[in-house]
Amino acid sequence: MANIKGFRGLRYSSEVELDRCICPPYDIISEDEREELYKRSEYNIIRVEFGKEFEGDDEANNKFTRAKEYLSCWIQNGILKFDPQESVYVIEQEFEVEGKKYKRTGLIVLLELVEFEKGIVIPHEFTLSKPKQERLELLRHTRANISSIFGLYEDKTKDVKSILDLIKSRKEDVAYNGIGTYEKMWVVSDEDIIDNLKKLFSDKKIFIADGHHRYETALEFKKEMQQKEGIRQDADYNYIMITLTALEDEGIVILPTHRVVLSSSIEEDIFVEKLKVDFDIETGEYEVLKRKLEEKKKYAFVVYTYNKNFYLITLKDPENALKDVEGSRAYKNLDVVVLQKLILNKVLEITDEDILHQRNLKYTKSDRDLIEIVNKGAKYGFILNPTLVEELKEVSLSGEKMPQKSTYFYPKLMTGNVIFVHQK
Repeated sequence: MANIKGFRGLRYSSEVELDRCICPPYDIISEDEREELYKRSEYNIIRVEFGKEFEGDDEANNKFTRAKEYLSCWIQNGILKFDPQESVYVIEQEFEVEGKKYKRTGLIVLLELVEFEKGIVIPHEFTLSKPKQERLELLRHTRANISSIFGLYEDKTKDVKSILDLIKSRKEDVAYNGIGTYEKMWVVSDEDIIDNLKKLFSDKKIFIADGHHRYETALEFKKEMQQKEGIRQDADYNYIMITLTALEDEGIVILPTHRVVLSSSIEEDIFVEKLKVDFDIETGEYEVLKRKLEEKKKYAFVVYTYNKNFYLITLKDPENALKDVEGSRAYKNLDVVVLQKLILNKVLEITDEDILHQRNLKYTKSDRDLIEIVNKGAKYGFILNPTLVEELKEVSLSGEKMPQKSTYFYPKLMTGNVIFVHQK
């Protein structure tokens, strides 16, 4: 099903300090972080991936035209160099979460772009139009995938794992520090290995973990190019760079994304009474309730209110409470769906449309940040358990999409370790 292949990756010269030139994905970089990345190196990929806007920018001179210029200039000056042979790239990320150490292995390849309707590449969440338009403009100007999207696949027989483990048994070609990670990369140009990997993936489905906007952008660009040039089966616009990790990989970590309701006319006493219809409620100290939340794993949330009260709320009867919610059992059982339908919609009267466009809602990965946001004037904060990778698979295969920000795969893939430039 999935058609993958190698490519001549564009990578930083060994004479350049890679640690100082890579950056996180554009969508998690704050203004302050972007400024720091600009200062880190004159060759930091941030200038291409997520460049600054300046007063006086126009159609002829803007962050997208500058991205193209940086990329071209760095190639001409040997800062970035193409690998001599078509290759696939194996990456290992070492990282730590809450004191536990992990290693996650990824295979960086090109994936043939196919419409979601074909059931080969499967999304799991909704996307917004503005990020897609920004990514489309960047792709039009650079003709390159500056950052890799992230995909998951099943490897129950561990056939792919055995190949990747064999590759990783030799010394890496490059090692560098990411953001909260230590990373190794192996460059693999052996045609037999690449052919074996292609065969193994030919019957697999690919679940998009991160990069929905970029995948949909690449599909749109493919259509544009076909209209301009006609359909060319060998054209690079038919492919996107992706890092593939097995669903069974022990290094897959999904962190929760917590929700903050910024304002509401529903006062706390009414809010609590309304919750009692579907939820058991327990009050207590934050640390105690958070520990209980983690033990429950599902159908539970810690709520922090503008009156500085903490509650642990647990769904009493999931079957009955969710009977009017449309969707498969897998979809309805998601904590993010329970929160959206039974609390945000039903109790706080926030519409799905408002949620889709992130009106009156703020998202954060940090419990402490959530508490601080509420203390500074927001109304209610909801601390969640993480979505499980099995839930992502089940919902995706049912043909449904999760609410936005249902998953946060950690760590993010670094941008700039390898780049795919369209050459034909």
